[in-house]
Amino acid sequence: MASDDFVGGVRLTAERHGMDLGRPLVLVSGGPDSVALLRAVVALGGEPAVLHVDHGLRGGESGRDAGFVRRLCDGLGVRCEIAEIDLSGTSNLQERARDERYRLAREVAARFGLRVVATGHTADDVAETVILNLARGTGMRGLAGIPPVRGGIVRPLIERTRQEVLRYLAELDQPYRTDSTNLSAKYARNRVRLEVLPVLEKLHPGAARNLARAASTVREDLAALEGLAAAAVEERGGEAVLARGALQGLPPALRRHAVRAAYSKVLPGAPPPEFRHVEAVLALRETGSGTRLLDLPGGVVAAARGDGEISFYLRAEPLAGEQVLDEGETSLGGWEIHAEEVARFDAGDAARPGVAYLDASLGPYRVRAVREGDMIRPLGLGGTKKVLRAMMDRKVPKDVRRRTPVVVDRLGEVAWVPFGELGEGFGVKTQTGRILKVEVAKSPWTCPA
Repeated sequence: MASDDFVGGVRLTAERHGMDLGRPLVLVSGGPDSVALLRAVVALGGEPAVLHVDHGLRGGESGRDAGFVRRLCDGLGVRCEIAEIDLSGTSNLQERARDERYRLAREVAARFGLRVVATGHTADDVAETVILNLARGTGMRGLAGIPPVRGGIVRPLIERTRQEVLRYLAELDQPYRTDSTNLSAKYARNRVRLEVLPVLEKLHPGAARNLARAASTVREDLAALEGLAAAAVEERGGEAVLARGALQGLPPALRRHAVRAAYSKVLPGAPPPEFRHVEAVLALRETGSGTRLLDLPGGVVAAARGDGEISFYLRAEPLAGEQVLDEGETSLGGWEIHAEEVARFDAGDAARPGVAYLDASLGPYRVRAVREGDMIRPLGLGGTKKVLRAMMDRKVPKDVRRRTPVVVDRLGEVAWVPFGELGEGFGVKTQTGRILKVEVAKSPWTCPA
């Protein structure tokens, strides 16, 4: 029977991609794809729950969809949740509706104690996505289409075509709802579905399946390339760093993947930067001298330094406030400073970046944001120097300087700049009775020493 073949195909897809269909939350609109998914999960012995989202955009039609889904679930003995959202006054309705569905799905799945959300995307959806991305201009990621599994979302019908879905439902004599907005030529995806794909299917029968299969191959190639590129990324504190040597050893295509991998390290889950942003980052290495900064989407900053190294970090507001530097951990704006009294001075340890040994008797010390007029008397140099100038001399990027704390004594004099200067008179001498070791335990970035 065709229905057995369909369900068997869904089982193979689930096994191939590691999808757990034992207790999924199935998103059911009432349309053929999601209804077929629900019936297949039940046929496989799963115990699903269902979420139906009423977007309230089609008047009485939306209400009839919700009623249909509830009756379907009642007939199958499946728990059903109907949620309503208000999208009035929203631009880009399709994107906003999708985002709201996934947000609600995560909430309902957590409330029901379910770890997997299943959607009814088919091979035709993959084909439509690839065509749209090609028309807009895309790289490998756009050609990869829709992934079978991503972030707790599984798509068990991703290898089944829409025609297979309709045949399966017809054999079950299972009705479904038709969303009138899916017939509108207003949306680009609808035009691809209604006009472009049918022409391709006439020219090359099986075109949708072939496009979906090609996307799957691209996904596999992309995963391999991203794995190679990720090896070039170093993590230092809150930064992702591409060393000059690591980039030089990569062909141009892998350099682009390395930039995307570094970006994703500091902003996980965000869409990857566009091609133009990636090219602008790579161009930083070839232009100017000193430190060059580039703002990227999502508040990420790329900083190219004179040695050809490129670091990525999240832009943050300047530090504010201050904390007493007690023994243990002291936190300020993403920094954690560890302090403890120790019995003796360790010269080797003191030479490490981010470590200082202070005369404890001059405390209590405080940690606060650097200020415009802050001065320091650098140990062994004589005279005074502006803290911000000292940072600039050490090639600390301008964007970073205002977000680096300083350690000051009880009178407000700067005793130490993390990763930088130790103040004259605050270091350990032979006659120092109490020694305070101070160390950067965590920082949003790594300041060059």
